[in-house]
Formats: sequence, structure tokens, C-alpha cells
Amino acid sequence: MRDYESIFILAPTLDEAESEKVSTRMQDVVTSHGGEFVKVEKWGKRKLAYEVGKHKKGEYILFQFKGGPETVAELERNYKLTESVIKYMTIRLEKEALVQQALAESRAAEAAAAEAAGEAAAEAGEAPAEETSETGE
Repeated sequence: MRDYESIFILAPTLDEAESEKVSTRMQDVVTSHGGEFVKVEKWGKRKLAYEVGKHKKGEYILFQFKGGPETVAELERNYKLTESVIKYMTIRLEKEALVQQALAESRAAEAAAAEAAGEAAAEAGEAPAEETSETGE
């Protein structure tokens, strides 16, 4: 199985329930063809870089999944058949990109943990530990 990332843009005229329905249907396509999801992100409505089919805005949804070429082919076929999908792109992720993404996520988690520990210390009334230097002054 290979790692893929697929982003698609839905028409801005869809309400929340309809966009959720389309997203769920696309997730079902991936899982029914042997794929497994790593991440699903809904970026919300954003302005498009250029007008697509008379739309200036669109709702962005990102899938990161593992699957075979047949999974991607079926997903893209469904994108084409769904009228509310105005644009899409699927790419195969390289191993180096996955390693860099994992490192970035672990750094963000460490920073969040350090920040939470600092806040907990402040709430407990403890002064944060300060570094002292022995310079003889």
C-alpha cells in the first residue's frame, strides 16, 4: 500500500449537512476499495485563487490515506461524477515527506506539552525555573 494525499473543493452553496454527506461518501469509496485513512482535515470555506465554474469560494477537504492505485482511480472517478466537487487533486506521498511531517507533528506536540506544563506551574503558584550562570560577578 502506498501513501496518498487527496484534496478536493466543494461548491460553497452546499450546507454543512450536504458537505458532510459528500465527505462521508468519498471516505466510504476509499475504505470500500481497501484503503485506510491516516488523516481527514476539513479546512472550511476559503477564497479560491481563481474562479472555478463561476465559484469564487469553496470548501476544502483533505484526505491522507493508504491504498493502491485502484483506490485512487475509483476516488477520482467519484470526484468527477459528483457535481458538488468543483476541483480535486491526488498525489502520492514520498517517504521523505512522511518523515518530515511526523517530525513536525512531534515537535508541535512537544511544544504544546511544554506550554501546558508551564501553565500548570503558573497556576500552582510556582515560579518557573530560571537558569543561573556562575560567572563570578
